[in-house]
Amino acid sequence: MRSPKRRSGRLKIKKGSMSRIPVRLNVLMGIVILMLVALGWRLVNLQITDSAKYKTEVTSSESSIEKINVQRGLIYDSTGKVLVTNKGSQAITYTKPRTITNKGMYDIANQVGSYLKINDDQQVSTANFAMYYIQSPKRAAKVVEASGTTSAPGTDQYVDDLTDYIANHKSEFTLNDVQLNKVKIFQKMANAYSLSTVYLKENDVSQEEIANIGERQSKMPGVRVGIYYTRDYPDGQDIKSLIGATSTSKSGLPSDSVNELLTKGYARDDIVGTSYLEKQYEDTLKGSKGRVKVTTSKDGQTTEDKIYAGQAGGDLNLTINNKFQEDVEKILRDNIPGGNTTGAYAVVLNPKTGGVYASSGVNRDASTGALTSDALSTVNQANVVGSVVKPATITTGFMNNVITPQNNVLTDQPIKVAGTSPKTSWWNQNGSGNMPLTADKALMMSSNTYVMQVMLKLGGLNYYDGMSLASLPTSVFQTMRDGFSRFGLGVKTGIDLPGEITGLRGKTTREDIGKALDESFGQYDTYTTMQLAQYVATIANGGYRVRPHIVQSITNHNAKNQKTTTTIPTEVMGTVNWNADQRQLIWDGMNEVVHSSSSYATGAGLKDIKPAVSAKTGTAETFTNGQATLTSSLISFVPNSNVALAIVVPGVDQATENVNQKIAKAIYAAYWKDVEHANSADK
Repeated sequence: MRSPKRRSGRLKIKKGSMSRIPVRLNVLMGIVILMLVALGWRLVNLQITDSAKYKTEVTSSESSIEKINVQRGLIYDSTGKVLVTNKGSQAITYTKPRTITNKGMYDIANQVGSYLKINDDQQVSTANFAMYYIQSPKRAAKVVEASGTTSAPGTDQYVDDLTDYIANHKSEFTLNDVQLNKVKIFQKMANAYSLSTVYLKENDVSQEEIANIGERQSKMPGVRVGIYYTRDYPDGQDIKSLIGATSTSKSGLPSDSVNELLTKGYARDDIVGTSYLEKQYEDTLKGSKGRVKVTTSKDGQTTEDKIYAGQAGGDLNLTINNKFQEDVEKILRDNIPGGNTTGAYAVVLNPKTGGVYASSGVNRDASTGALTSDALSTVNQANVVGSVVKPATITTGFMNNVITPQNNVLTDQPIKVAGTSPKTSWWNQNGSGNMPLTADKALMMSSNTYVMQVMLKLGGLNYYDGMSLASLPTSVFQTMRDGFSRFGLGVKTGIDLPGEITGLRGKTTREDIGKALDESFGQYDTYTTMQLAQYVATIANGGYRVRPHIVQSITNHNAKNQKTTTTIPTEVMGTVNWNADQRQLIWDGMNEVVHSSSSYATGAGLKDIKPAVSAKTGTAETFTNGQATLTSSLISFVPNSNVALAIVVPGVDQATENVNQKIAKAIYAAYWKDVEHANSADK
């Protein structure tokens, strides 16, 4: 029997399959070896062959771009008189290099301190005192012995241990006055950001100090003789109440905007506008800093290469006439009543362009009688202003077709509404003087009940004695406010000043519906004097709400000191959209306020002003310090001319309620003297 064939125990391997794997590995290993050889060769070059070259480059010099301050833009009034300029004084500055150690600043501070005595009122922080103290090896050893620290010298823990110990035992470590002066310099350097420039001394720098530092500044990296600019007011500082103020190197950047300004490239001790026009036009006034490339060699020598000379800030040319501004404030001061009066405010502007000739305010402390200039109170204080709003109320009636130029007769009569005390006009308190009035006569006589009836019609109601307001929609408040806002009442005027407010608006719930009667004649919402000025300008120019502005143009200077002036254009923010007949009735009424022969004309005290004016007076009932008082207000313009004004005097008593007209007469006289000749008015 044949035995079966045995199969071999070996696996047959396909020829060539395994033999290719070692080849691939060999190729890969060869590539890796070549790369390692190349890297090794490059390392040899860096460490040995080119070592000296690179060390020389690293230690030979350090370059940085430093910024140089420029002059802030000037400010001129409308006549070209300079109101704000710059006063330069020599200063010693320090620009912190990109890389510098505390030891490096210590050495520089000691050099500078040998020739520069800085102001004594600077307080040294404990942290900076301690950091300066331990830069001296001898003094550091003293602290090590006293503290018993075991931290390795040069480590962060070592520094922390020493500075913490000094902070807790400062009385044990003292410095003399010469050394403390150097500490103050060190502190200024340490507190600076990398590449930012700070003033080591900006006031009362002696010529000897300048000479000593100037001779040696090439050996003091970052230290140079520079210029420190401060604002100067050739015509006096009263204008600051309108123009505003700037920061100083000592006060630093304003705390409420420091982070924002730092991101824009400001240094902590740069001068910036902090209020009013200086703040509003900061981007224009600041200019562009110069740039200098500073190179420091290995032996501490510095060289400078000017990259950009910088550009001074743009100049502001104002619409304000400074002489007139001063005269208006003096008029307010001379005529403000005593008692509980809290202030007097006036704005005079061009109704065609919105340019403000004067914006003056005087606040009064009712308890002491002290007066304080506050030009910005015309935009950041609001008051109930009374009957000056009546032209806007009647116009709102026209706009909503509840009265028309052809059909606008309403009877002045006491308004007796259920649940509300009777409301009357000043001359018809018991109903004995009931009479039909047209819109213009209602303005001339300042009829409260006429505009109250217009308001009721706006709400879809006709007045009758004893009526209820239950069906008067609360939307009537918004209807009136929409009409008022066409003129600029109750909304921001857009003036180029910070801090403008809109005033307060009363509640409009069903429970407050009776207040709609008060709203119609100016006894509810509050308005600023600037809003009244924009309002009367809108009436005067025929119905265009023009944005008031204080800057009329900006002048920029290029590197060759060539000037480019950009004029601020007149900006129309909206229109009343009344027709010629409606507008004429308002004009006629305001003319009759002054020039009517009726004994009821409320502005007869302005009749002798030449050129002739149109006006609307206002008296609002208020309480001041618990006493019944009045707000005396007035809006006025010279027809077809370049002047209109608004006046608000809150807190007066009944005997002085006509102070508004007294002030207006004096302001017009000053205007025709300071700003224009009276013959320039179109008659």
